[in-house]
This record gives sequence, structure tokens and C-alpha cells, in this order.
Amino acid sequence: MNNIILEKHTLPVLKSEKLLKRNKLLTIQNINKDFELENSKEYKSITSNLHEDYARIQFKEILTEAIHKGASDIHIEPFEDEIVIRIRVDGQLSKILTIATESYSFLLTVIKLDSGMNIAEKRLPQDGRMEKKINDIIVDIRSSTIPTIYGEKMVLRILNRQSLIKEKSELGFSKPAIEKIENIINKKSGILLVTGSTGSGKTTTVYSILNDLLNSKKNIMTIEDPVEYKIKGINQIQVNDKIGLTFDVGLRSILRQDPDIIMIGEIRDAETAKIAIRAASTGHLVISTMHTNNAISSINRLMEMKLPPYLISSTLIGVISQKLVRKICNNCNHGIVIKNDVDEEININTELGCDKCEDTGYYGRTAIYEILEINENLKHYINNWTNSCNIASIAIGNEMITFEDSARYLIENHITTQEECGLLEGI
Repeated sequence: MNNIILEKHTLPVLKSEKLLKRNKLLTIQNINKDFELENSKEYKSITSNLHEDYARIQFKEILTEAIHKGASDIHIEPFEDEIVIRIRVDGQLSKILTIATESYSFLLTVIKLDSGMNIAEKRLPQDGRMEKKINDIIVDIRSSTIPTIYGEKMVLRILNRQSLIKEKSELGFSKPAIEKIENIINKKSGILLVTGSTGSGKTTTVYSILNDLLNSKKNIMTIEDPVEYKIKGINQIQVNDKIGLTFDVGLRSILRQDPDIIMIGEIRDAETAKIAIRAASTGHLVISTMHTNNAISSINRLMEMKLPPYLISSTLIGVISQKLVRKICNNCNHGIVIKNDVDEEININTELGCDKCEDTGYYGRTAIYEILEINENLKHYINNWTNSCNIASIAIGNEMITFEDSARYLIENHITTQEECGLLEGI
């Protein structure tokens, strides 16, 4: 083997100013520019390994930055002349970094390998997952790729185990709301739906409820896609469409396992809904999620799945619908505007922003919610369904907690602002 004569040569460099301060540039010292050497196996092996090592350090830096800022997602987006990396914090996307297009393939390969994806497949979307320990924090990461005109876009969903199980008060629920939820889940059978859009905190609420129900006298089983968090004492099943283990197939099998409580990750279709209702009507407590904008539209959705009104009215025991709003930063003075009973504005503070909230005045998120408990009066109206407007007015008359009620509670307790709640449709 020929001896390698070396000259200084640097690898692609991170462009983020904050990350540059922490990064020591990796170098391939004194690599010869000789054309023959650059095409040798030895040269290609050395540079490939160093590029991969650099990509691993780069990936760790990105993860560390995202976790430090409390991000829920990382978007790695290829464009014509650069790769843009953005993170979602408190529902807002912000750019933290750009990298050279030449180095992206190495970063993508590292993430795909760690996620259990096929590194050779670039034309089709892929899903994967990994577990990482960053600064003593264990996080589960769901990875997703999709091909775009400039290459594969990668999105990483960060699931922090330490922030999973929370008390309902920590999630933003008031004392009356907690009492209403507990009244619903203390029933021996029926269906409780937790609804909202993607990223509205449904899973966190469901796991908080499951944790309350957990005891040695109950057989709790879940079927999820994916199993986002592992809880000791609960039998959790991972959906696997490739081998035919779908929600409805798994749910049928769960019913033969003598369950007391069943959690279905999501009711997506009529078949799953029918089996869930059958389970609830045979003495099981069923908890599931659904994508709807409010509590009443969940009943509409079940109707659209061709479920008979009498089955819905006899099995549905409650609906929690939620959205997330940003919380006021407790480290700085945020200008808060509250309207009192005579509609006069009260200004609490005028200064806005600090390093913790990056001058936004908001840090962290909490839920605003609707809680619909199904009583005998509502069962009658569901059984004789006409339209959602009629039942909404009946539900409010039967002490349903509305988005407006929960938003008012958070504003009056200086947890969020009227401006933030006003950004949500219907609030």
C-alpha cells in the first residue's frame, strides 16, 4: 500500500452560528490532492468514514439543540442550494441551521440506519423509530421520510418519556374539569373519546387517564400505532399492517384476552368503531382517540361511519376535545389583557420577552378543552338525532365544559392570554 502524503482539507461545516460556537471542525489533515489518490480505495474509505463520523456528531448536535429548546419535531428539508433544518417549539416552526447539500446524504444515512430504515430506498416514503439518550434524557424518536423534487425530506417526532405522565392539573384541566373526567372514567363500561387535531396532546391526555386507572386488579390492554410510550403494568400491542395486525384484527383478539380496560390508539374506520362499540356494550371501558375539531362533531363522525344512533347513545359515555395554546413565560413579564365582567381591559404587564422564551413571551403549552359527559337527557337526543346544532345547545344546557369556558379559566389564572386563545378557530 502506498504511503499517503497529507495536506489540510476540511469537511462541510455547520452554518448555524450557535452550533458553530460549540462545534470543533473535523479535519482530514494533509490529504493529498493527487487525482490518482483521491480515486483510490484507501482515500474513499478514509473520507467516507470521516464524513459519517461527522454526520453522527452533527445529528447529535441537532438533537441536543432540539431537546434543549423543548422541540416536538425536527424538519430536515432539502432545497436546491441548501438543506434547511427547522424545529417546532410550542407549535411554531423556526430555522436553527442550514447545511451543505453535499453533506446531506451522510446525515440522512446515519438517521436512516438508526431508525431501522432501508438506506437504499429513496423513491418511496419510509417510517422508522429510534431511542436516544441525550444529556441523561431518554427520548423516543419517530422518523419519517418522503421524496421531494430536491431529495428526501426527513421529519423526526420527539417523544420525551419524562414529560409523558402528568397530573391533569399540569395539562391545564381545572378542578371542575378533573371531577367531570373522573366521573366518566369511574364507569365500568362505555367509550370515552379524546379528540383533536394531530399534535393537540391527545396521547398525553390518554396516558394520564390510563395511569390513573392503573392497578393490579385491572387488566388494561392497548393497541397502538405506534406504541409511543411504554407503561409498566399495561399490555401494549403494536399495530403491524405488513403482517395483517391492524387495529380491527388486534382488537378482536384483545376481546379474547379477558380485558377490563381497552385503549385503542385511534378509531380510523367504521370496522374499528363497530368493534369498539361491541366491546363497550359487553362490559368493557374503552378509551380511544379521534380526529375531530370539537366534542359534538365526534358524534357526527360516528354517525358518518354508519353506526346506529341507539348504539352510540348506549355506549358513548364522554368526549374530551382539546387544542393546545402557548403558556405565558413565567420567567419574564408578559403583557396580559383580560376583559372583566363589564368588558373593561385590564393590563397586567407591558414588558415582553427574555432569553428563556426567546423574546416571544410564551414558553410551553397547555390544553384548552371541551368535556361532554353523556347523561340520560343527551342519550335521548342522540337516539333521535337531527343535527349537531340542536344537540350542542342541549349539551351546553347540561353543563358541558366548552372551549370558551376552559380558555377563560386559563386567561383569568394568567396561564395564557386572550390573544393566544383568540388565534384558535371558534374561540
